[in-house]
Amino acid sequence: MVARGLEQSREKPAIVEGEKQLTFQHFAERIRKIGNVLRDLGLRKGDRVAVLSRNSAESAELYFGVANAGCVVVMLNFRLSPAEILTILTDSRPSVLIVGDDYADLPEQIREDCPFIKHAICIGEPPANGDGCLRYETLVAEASTDEPDVDIDEDDIAALMYTSGTTGTPKGCIASHRNLYHVGRSMALELRMCPDDAGIIPVPMFHASGLVVLLNGVYSGTTTIIMPRWNVLVFMDLVHTYKVTTGLLATPMMEAMVNCLDCLPEKLKSLKKVIFAGAPLSAVVFERAVERFGNIFIHGFGTTETLGSVCILRREQVADALAKGKSCILGSCGKSYADMQAEVVGDDDARTPPGVVGEVRARGLGVTQGYWRKEQETQAAFRNGWYYTGDLATIDEEGFISIVGRKRDMIITGGENVFPAEVENALHKHPAVAQAAVIGVADETWGESVTAVIVKKEGMDVDEDELRTFCRREIAGYKVPKSVIFVDELPTSATGKLLKGQLRKKIGLQALAASLLRGQV
Repeated sequence: MVARGLEQSREKPAIVEGEKQLTFQHFAERIRKIGNVLRDLGLRKGDRVAVLSRNSAESAELYFGVANAGCVVVMLNFRLSPAEILTILTDSRPSVLIVGDDYADLPEQIREDCPFIKHAICIGEPPANGDGCLRYETLVAEASTDEPDVDIDEDDIAALMYTSGTTGTPKGCIASHRNLYHVGRSMALELRMCPDDAGIIPVPMFHASGLVVLLNGVYSGTTTIIMPRWNVLVFMDLVHTYKVTTGLLATPMMEAMVNCLDCLPEKLKSLKKVIFAGAPLSAVVFERAVERFGNIFIHGFGTTETLGSVCILRREQVADALAKGKSCILGSCGKSYADMQAEVVGDDDARTPPGVVGEVRARGLGVTQGYWRKEQETQAAFRNGWYYTGDLATIDEEGFISIVGRKRDMIITGGENVFPAEVENALHKHPAVAQAAVIGVADETWGESVTAVIVKKEGMDVDEDELRTFCRREIAGYKVPKSVIFVDELPTSATGKLLKGQLRKKIGLQALAASLLRGQV
């Protein structure tokens, strides 16, 4: 992939991060050097290298440099607690830990708990107490630019991509070199990349959503702008400065753009094809985004286990739906992505008829090899040539797939099944609602009660009775929230996925406390 990008764009910037710029030629040289650094440290094919850093040029080159040595890169989620990071390190057992400036003290802190880490490398200056911590740039500068002497097969492991852990302990998805090549190639095909395109990464690169933009840029020989952290106004300025045409946003980032009065469409006019992913977006908010910024957004639905998209709602499909007055299609995640096949099936693995809820399963070049050292979980999710996502969905007569929620998020109230997405879509139609999350809370009478958690739009107001009355006009009575709770923000993962488990726990405890209080009175 790097050779392909180099062939097309030798002197063009491959990576831009702040003041740093790496041409494709310089990028390729540093990748070879990183591979030789690891080989010189005694690492061999299959050894793991963990990286803890915010988005950076170094993060980008390490994805390729580690794999180029035949080693396996483990990008760590910098938002995790030290205990959670230790869990992933213990599971992956890396021989080398590379840390950014913000995390320079970590190697010393975990030294006793991680005897398998033989070398610690610091991007920037090692800390004063960092006994034995090596300096990244010194190692790279002194390394050979020759291609590392290692044979690599396309089915060899290139990366362990850890899930967000929303269902429990994070699991390492085994990504092969073939998987990574597929991601770059398929995205370039879907986005119809051309030499004048430029991409931007505002999402974390430890997750597949950040990685896919990087791989697309390298495969297509186009420039990639890296944002160390998300800020909607900085994003706007970078897009304007570098004439960015593409990228990927987590759903909350797109919602922030739609709701931000200071986000000027004229400064984003270079954007032509922007994927959003991480959580479903209501058709109402999607339509608002198109009205404000034009038909530039593409909905991608995927998982860490598929290393990118499974389904995609393309711009031409959005245009056709709006022209025909079928705005409900904007609430779907489209149809199968390039070199992937998605189906909605019942418990018997038979395809569900239109409108009937089933589980999404996928197969194709993006599906990873399973979970690292978790045979039981692998057999449960990867079977019969398919990956079973755990996402519930319907499919319509035209083949558009709409996610209705996770299996574990379905609410059973009074014997009726309620899918959160349907209620959330109704709530988003109210002009004062910025974000909505619907969960089930234990209830003595109903089993579970439908509960809405709402973030209001800035400067607007609405109360519980008004929202409940509004919902009665949109959905069946048993689906209407029995209670509405207003909050300043919703808990989300680094990639924009709503953490409904955390929300259920918090709201459930509040409901329990209220119940006990009523009992005392």
